[in-house]
Amino acid sequence: METGTNFTRIVPVVAVRGSVIFPHTDSILTFGRPKSVAAVNASFQEDRVVAIFGQKDPRVKNPDFDDLHKIGTIATITQMMSTDGEIYAMVRGHARIKLEEGIAREPYLSARITEIAEENKDSDEVKALANKLSELFQKSVNLGKSAEITTVMKIISGQVEPVELVDSVASLLEIKQTEKQQLLENFSVKERLEKVIEFLNREVNVLDIERTISIKTQKRFEDQMRKAMLREKRRTIDEELGEEDGASSDDEIGDYKAKVKKAKMPKEVAKKAKKEVKRL
Repeated sequence: METGTNFTRIVPVVAVRGSVIFPHTDSILTFGRPKSVAAVNASFQEDRVVAIFGQKDPRVKNPDFDDLHKIGTIATITQMMSTDGEIYAMVRGHARIKLEEGIAREPYLSARITEIAEENKDSDEVKALANKLSELFQKSVNLGKSAEITTVMKIISGQVEPVELVDSVASLLEIKQTEKQQLLENFSVKERLEKVIEFLNREVNVLDIERTISIKTQKRFEDQMRKAMLREKRRTIDEELGEEDGASSDDEIGDYKAKVKKAKMPKEVAKKAKKEVKRL
């Protein structure tokens, strides 16, 4: 796909709700609205290029150009599957774009878009920030942040350019959609790196607290289980000892009865002795 500074073209447009598609990332999207389906089909039959813009208000069912954010992502449809009036498409984002002018509304939206050039992407400070972000992302994964293994390996490999790194991590952040849109609309790689590091630091702190709580909870559970097992063992031992004591007592009582009988005591004395033995 041809891209470059100030590159302008007319492309089919699809609106997405509840998500932000970043350049340099792969996403699986579902399209069900008639105009979106028509736009994706038209794109797939041509060069598979489509412009993706987020809706300002996800409640709008049939968005017009004014309902879309002006900054979006130009993407390529790499795979597509149709079923029951819906389309499932895997798209690969390429670059930030600006919606310059709406061209058509039927049978789908199409617009003139301009690719936006990245700013401050090759400085030493950008490289240092990228290294910091890569290390922080690895720490977040170690603490339990979920991400596909291929994405994790790509991000921590050290072989990814800062502009691709920051967008890849941004797409995985647990932040509001409005905050992601702001990151998409920020054209400075340096500023995006700083902001993404700030967001990811916040996540790492939360993950660290959650891990500490989990460890304490697990330890408390194990202690309770150990105490319960010890109590059960003690109860079993007490029961076994109690049965043995009972057997010993029966033997002793039998011995006393035998001794009383053998002693050939006077009748009244023997009667009293047997009565005392029964008390045992």
